[in-house]
Amino acid sequence: MSRLAIALFDDEGPFVRASTRALARDFRILGQWGPYPLEIFEDHGDTRAIVWAVAITGILGAAAMFALATFSTYAYPFDSGGRPLFTWQTFLIPSTEFLALTGAIGGVIALFIKAGLTRLHHRAFDLAEVERASRDSFVLALACDTGDSANAAVALLAEAGAFHTRVVE
Repeated sequence: MSRLAIALFDDEGPFVRASTRALARDFRILGQWGPYPLEIFEDHGDTRAIVWAVAITGILGAAAMFALATFSTYAYPFDSGGRPLFTWQTFLIPSTEFLALTGAIGGVIALFIKAGLTRLHHRAFDLAEVERASRDSFVLALACDTGDSANAAVALLAEAGAFHTRVVE
């Protein structure tokens, strides 16, 4: 079973101190909540996945539009002023527009997936401490695998200045 050491801090200083000590002692931080965002811990993560999603969906969309335009000229031939059927220059404009459209849609979908916005409820919001974090407290949650790890995590959080600590199964 996985355990969670959770602590409440009433000030920003002890919260930052506990977070940096936890990272230095190789504890995995599962959550940091507070009444306002802290610039120290702003981590937007690796955005390369979103960039690649935009590029791949955009290129696939443009290729699909170009293939559709090419197919439609041969499936439904229409001689317009003696021009050849395959005029690729005219196919570039809708392909470019479709590249932008499908790239944007792919990027938004990748952003939602990466940000975890598809979850309607997270188990952390069942904890009373996290509910207090939106009003007047800072909350830090550390992962603990064993009983000794949980005791060490609680001791670390108490040393840093937490006024309430507990271990949740």
